[in-house]
Amino acid sequence: MAEQRVAKRKTHTKSRKGCWQCKQRHTKCNEEKPRCANCSRLDIQCTWPASTNSYSASPHPSPNGHASPVQEHVHSCGSPGITEATDVFELSIPDMRLLHHWTARGYLAMHPHPSRKSAMFQTTIIELGFEHPFLLHGLLALSAVHKASFLLPGDRQELLQQADIHISQALNAMREHLEKPSDETAVPMFVLSSVLLTYNFGSVQEMPEDPIHSLHHCFMLLNGIKVVIGPHWDELKEDPILAQMTEMSTEATLQGLDELATNDTRPDILRLMDLTELVLDTHDKTVCIEAIQELYSVALRVQHIPPDRDVNSFLFLWAARITNRFLELLAAHNPVACIVTVHFAALLAQAGPVWWVVKWPRYLLFATRSLLAVTPDLLGWLDWPQSIIDSAPWTASGTPTSS
Repeated sequence: MAEQRVAKRKTHTKSRKGCWQCKQRHTKCNEEKPRCANCSRLDIQCTWPASTNSYSASPHPSPNGHASPVQEHVHSCGSPGITEATDVFELSIPDMRLLHHWTARGYLAMHPHPSRKSAMFQTTIIELGFEHPFLLHGLLALSAVHKASFLLPGDRQELLQQADIHISQALNAMREHLEKPSDETAVPMFVLSSVLLTYNFGSVQEMPEDPIHSLHHCFMLLNGIKVVIGPHWDELKEDPILAQMTEMSTEATLQGLDELATNDTRPDILRLMDLTELVLDTHDKTVCIEAIQELYSVALRVQHIPPDRDVNSFLFLWAARITNRFLELLAAHNPVACIVTVHFAALLAQAGPVWWVVKWPRYLLFATRSLLAVTPDLLGWLDWPQSIIDSAPWTASGTPTSS
């Protein structure tokens, strides 16, 4: 059967001190200076991060298991010598430029059109960051990668290095707060977790070596957000920031969308049920059916979301609700799980171009088509998502096509 013919994914260790080009391509660097093997092979510029006492980690670790994804990410990123024990840090001129970029422009790029959340990302969350500097570090990192997306690849290094340093400091503080959680830090930790997810998508400026593996890593971070907020949910669910960020997942919102979608159908998603007949293991078949049913519900509901609501965060509810076993199948490049996930990517493409996720549907489509080369009889399952993804914009508004 098709499942038995899937090629094994290459295993690799993480390069911690690789060049910027390999970091951005999510490719293992052999760390040979002045020009690594990958850059020599591609005949491109090879630049290296400055080596300091306050920075020594990559912001893109790859989880190897199902322990707390956020915690694992933080432990692998924390740098000796960086601490967030104090509640302040001095903003340099480059940092102030990043802050200005975010409050003037970056916050608007979080969604394909002005959203009810826009003012919150422009002012409220910045003010929260001044109270909790680890969050401000995360926002400055996100601002840096957004600003870098407007530049040609050869001009991004300085901004990406700033992003790298800020995200490392944010993650180091996050580790400390995960070890000693409190109601006081629960909301800024939740916001930072959301920023971290956006950062991991947006910092991929070029196609990763393994887009499916990279998406799995981002999904693990998304599930890790529940680790951050779960113990404090009952106490904090009425917090204004938390309420606004989770408004699309409330029972009242979902019930209202279900009522609007009562007479709707999505045969393009529902037909995936036939695909599960290729899954040999009974338990895995059930897991795939549940993921398809959840995706079907999301596809019905999303058609009725008003323009001023955050469609993308609603779509990512699917990724937050899929089971750990489905994530394991995706990590193993199971063809059925990958095909289902490409249909999710097509829904993202339909939602409108957003800078941090706009290229991912094409990345995933390309990777899945390559995966199915050994089972060409399955390629027909990609016809509908390919028609949607091919017709969607390649870049978000204001982002240069050369990036």
